[in-house]
Amino acid sequence: MVNIINKSELIAKDIEYQISKNIYLKTIPSERDLAKIYSVSRDTIRQALKYLQNIGIISLNTTKYEINQPKKDYDWFEIFGKNSNLNISNHVLKNKIIEADKKLSLKLEVPLATLIHILVYKRILKENSISKILSLDYIFFPDNFEIGFSIKEIGKCSFWELISKTKKGMKIKDYQSVSVDLLSDKECKELMAPLKSYILKRTSLIFLDKTPILFISKKIPENNVLV
Repeated sequence: MVNIINKSELIAKDIEYQISKNIYLKTIPSERDLAKIYSVSRDTIRQALKYLQNIGIISLNTTKYEINQPKKDYDWFEIFGKNSNLNISNHVLKNKIIEADKKLSLKLEVPLATLIHILVYKRILKENSISKILSLDYIFFPDNFEIGFSIKEIGKCSFWELISKTKKGMKIKDYQSVSVDLLSDKECKELMAPLKSYILKRTSLIFLDKTPILFISKKIPENNVLV
């Protein structure tokens, strides 16, 4: 069974991710700013930063947290074909069309009752004959959007790898956010996690030209760090 860690460790791993991608260079944001970014208390942020200090990723210099550890190679946000050489398979759990309710219409910036295609799949990494669950990915897009490929193809390629091939050259705008999320009982079962588990959730609202695509990925940190 997967061992889902606590909020502070989830945040610490995400800060490591930001460092690995050169989003944070010499220093990381202040405790106050990090608390706003992750919508948690400063005590939770202090625990996360203490964890990073203990493993040598950062050091506290007066009032700033400085980065002092060589960067690691991560596979956290596999979007638009990044790290596609990994042996990852995708198992589709849901593929249906619904009418957008108020919440979904606001997120996608579309009228109420717009037909929305929902795609949910579980990503699994096979490494040295061992299978590891990476994430549950949720994708929402208008049903009239021609994706240009069969859903069956997602078994071997991510949605974003396929989109990058079929929609090459389209203008892209990407708005990302990160939060700590409580998994539903059904999600815990799919991820083989204990009930009432917390996990890090990455949300992206992506516009391909003017077409909105909402992407939510609920990832298991310990299986997404590939050193």
